[in-house]
This record gives sequence, structure tokens and C-alpha cells, in this order.
Amino acid sequence: MTYNAGSMTERAPALVEYGAFSNPPNLLFREYLAGLPRARAFFPDGGFDLDALNAAAERTLGYSHPRAAVAAILETQQRARGNPRAAERAAQLADPRSVAVVTGQQPVLFGGPLYVLYKALAAIKVAAALEAKRGTPVVPVFWIASDDHDFEEIRATTLLDASGQLRSLRYAPATPPPALPSFQVRFDDTIAGLVSEAGGILADEGCRALLERCYRSGASFPEAFGAFLSGLLPSLVVLEPADPAVKTLMVPVLKRELVERSPSSRASAGIGPRLQAAGYSEQAPVRDGFLNLFVVAQGQRRALGLTPDGVEIRGLDQRLTTAEAVAWLEREPTAWSPGALLRPVVQDHLLPTAAYVGGPAEIAYHAQIGPTYEALGIPRPVVFPRPGVTLLESGPARALDSESLDFRDLEDDPEARLAQWARDSSPAVQVAFEQARAAIEARLSDVADALGAVDPTLKAAAESAKGRALHQVEGLEEKATRALKKRDQTRADRLRRTRDALFPEGKPQERVLGLAGLVGRHGEAAIAELEAAIDPWAKGHQVIPL
Repeated sequence: MTYNAGSMTERAPALVEYGAFSNPPNLLFREYLAGLPRARAFFPDGGFDLDALNAAAERTLGYSHPRAAVAAILETQQRARGNPRAAERAAQLADPRSVAVVTGQQPVLFGGPLYVLYKALAAIKVAAALEAKRGTPVVPVFWIASDDHDFEEIRATTLLDASGQLRSLRYAPATPPPALPSFQVRFDDTIAGLVSEAGGILADEGCRALLERCYRSGASFPEAFGAFLSGLLPSLVVLEPADPAVKTLMVPVLKRELVERSPSSRASAGIGPRLQAAGYSEQAPVRDGFLNLFVVAQGQRRALGLTPDGVEIRGLDQRLTTAEAVAWLEREPTAWSPGALLRPVVQDHLLPTAAYVGGPAEIAYHAQIGPTYEALGIPRPVVFPRPGVTLLESGPARALDSESLDFRDLEDDPEARLAQWARDSSPAVQVAFEQARAAIEARLSDVADALGAVDPTLKAAAESAKGRALHQVEGLEEKATRALKKRDQTRADRLRRTRDALFPEGKPQERVLGLAGLVGRHGEAAIAELEAAIDPWAKGHQVIPL
């Protein structure tokens, strides 16, 4: 794929095969997206087209979901965020004919990276397409993974400032929190300074006001994240599972994990060898002797190990009988949470899920947990690969055009390209160095041959002298290249800024740049423009002009 010179209005989205990147997503994701049978064998839905989604919708209608309770809880959550449109959509889940298209993510600072937005937009568009096909409600739901406890992962985001420089913003509370689920981590007064710093980067007044309203002292990570996401996407139902009412509805599945001594682990145990035999890797190796459950005890989220007659709370050397653990779960469900290999199943017990929109890691998780759905009798949804996107804004687009570059040319470190540009800008210097190297090679080789005829031991000394001379020339050439690069600093800086916009830190744009930065540069209209352009069914990475 190349970019032709012309106005931005003449551009159209382009598609790039994932395998064309230097660091593509995992093989299972790519082959599932492409429809290869060995990948599809782990997802027995026949793919993720509308027919597969419709079949999954029919399956989930046959399960006894706690519809009325979930719909009421979600309607209340949306109204509390001031989102009546999402509240109306949430209420539709009480309709016995309705299904959901679900996605989710950890509650990362200021809305998290761009792919959070792509997940949400895909869920909205896929739900609309399935609703049109079925003629009954299909509700897009975003599940906040608020039980996760990786504070380092959720405390930071990266924005581009007005000069195109990367700015990393990091929440640093006065007192670092213990290893608790994110719903138990609340912002202290230092968040105000961080919001102010973000406001100095973001040009859009509406985005600044939304951040100030959502990210305030006393709010938890998922409260702020959910309010921010809901403010940007009013048709999206945002689910906070740490709500005590939601936690109570999880109890039947978590109780089975306790009483039946981790049926999720037994069901997933045989998948690892199958994945490896097919050329894939396990996303989360099954841990022998552990449950896929966590509990908050003595101020920390802790893993649970199996004992002959119950469970052990790891890190405390505390043992409980199964009956004692079940009693604790039923008495205090907010202290308990499912692990990665059980969470999707809990989610689909609560929601009538026709499809789950997930990224490469989540696709790999789902490959492992298929048998758990069968073991627990819960319908398995279609797993829908989230779209991968690079946004091509006008500045980077012009820079690519001016240098006749493909955007993938910037995936690797640009220093080699800058050095080549410097050399090409002064061909006389390059020719002079090439002639110098050729002359040294020729003349000192002659000297070595002549000396070898006189005294063979001198030939080695001559060869060594030639090597030293060539090394000196190379050092001088490096200095010349640096001088030439410095002379064309404006061009070099532009290339580096372009790379920061497209491959920040050498990584995919969607994984590093924050969605708050997109809205802060272009306003909420950018979301509507992107929603219209993004194709959830695309079989590759989308490059979308903006």
C-alpha cells in the first residue's frame, strides 16, 4: 500500500495485511481473522459473519440469564452517569428476545488507548447490523474490567501535544495503593494537577470539561473511566461489574468454581497441548492446584489454591473448608472476582451475549476457555476480532507524501533512513568516502602482497594496518553523516514527529496513544467520523484518514 500525493479529501481508508508488519499480532488472531481451519477449530462457530452471530443469538436465548435484574442494574448505572439514551438501551435487555454484543477493557487513565474506542465502535456497529437482521433488540455493552489490580498498567496514558511531541501522563498518588482491584482505588487530590496538565495539551474545550467532570478526587478508576466513555458514546451501555448488585448475580458461577474444585481449570487443561500442536501459544497457562478465583483479604487481592478439603489463601497461609469459602462468598460477594479464564463465562452468564469483540490477547484467551462454557452449561458467544486501526491525520499524511513513504516504513527506527537521507543529500561526500575506501583497499593490499614476498610475517601487519585505516575512515564518515543530518534538522524532526504519530515508541499507534488525545485534537465529531469509516469485518489493519 502506498500513499499518493493529493488532498486529504481524496483519500480513502486502506487495508494492510497484519503479516506485513514487523511485529504483527499473535498468529492465532491473524489466522482466525483469515478464516484458516486450524484456527477456527478452537472457535466452532463457523466464523463471525452475521449468520454465525444470529446462530449464537439463538443459542443464548435458550439460557436462563438474570435478565430483569441485569437490565434494572444497568439502567440505573447509565442514569447515574447522566446518559438517558444508554439507559433506554439497557432497559431493552429485559426483553426476552434481546441479545447483547459485548466488549470491554481495564479502566485505564483518561479513557485508555485508542483501541478502547475501536472496541466500543465495533460493538456498536456489529450490534446495529445484527439488530437489523433479527428485527429485535441487540444492545452494545462495554464491560469495565474493574476487578483487575495492575495499577502500573492503568495509571498512565500518552498524548501528543501541539508540537507533535509524545507526553506521558502518569497518576502518582500521595500514597501508592496496595494490590487492590481498581474499583477500590480512588483518586486523591493529586488528580486535579494531572487533569490540568492534560487540559494544557488538549485543544478541545468539550474534552477538557469532560475530563474535569469525570476525573476528580474521590472517584474510582472505573467510575471515572465509565463516565468518560459514556460521555463520548451515548449509545453504548457501560457496565461496572463491581456494583454489589452485579457481584451478587455472579455468585452461582463463582460458587461452582469453589464447590466443583475449579471445573474451569479442568476444562481448559487439554487445550494447551492442542494449541501448541497447531503452532500457537497459551495466553494463560492453566495453573495446577489453583482456582480461577481471587479474593480480597487483609487489604490485598489474593489467589486461591486448592487443598484436600477446601482452599488456601495464597500469601496468608490461611486455609478454609469449601463450606467456609462458600459462606464467605455468599456473605460478601464484592470481595470475590473471577480470574481471566473464568471472567468471560461469568459475563455470559449475566448477559445474553451473541458476540464478544476482543483483541489478539482476548482471542487467545477464548481459544482456551471454550470447554468451560460446555462444562458449566453456558452458551458460548461468537468471538469477534476487534478492528485494528491507524489514524492518518493530515500532518503525518503530508509528511509521508512529501518523502514518498509508506506508513509502514516508519515502524522501525528511522535513524537508518535519516542517515541515508543525509548521505543522499551530499553525493560528492559519499563518493569521496567510497573512493577513499577503495584506494586504501587497493594500495594497502598491494603493500601487503609486496611485504609478504619479502617476509611473510609482515603481511599480517600490513593487513592489520589496512583494517585500522578503514576503521578511521568509517569513524570520519559517521561524523560527516551526523553533520549532514544536523544540517537538515527540520526534515529529520518532521520524520521523527511523524513516526511518533504513527508508531509511538515503535509500537502500534492504537496501543500507545490515548483516545482523549484524539478527541482533544479534533473534538467529538472525530468519533462520529471514525464510526462511519471503521469496518468491523475488515480482514486486515485499517488505515483511516482523519
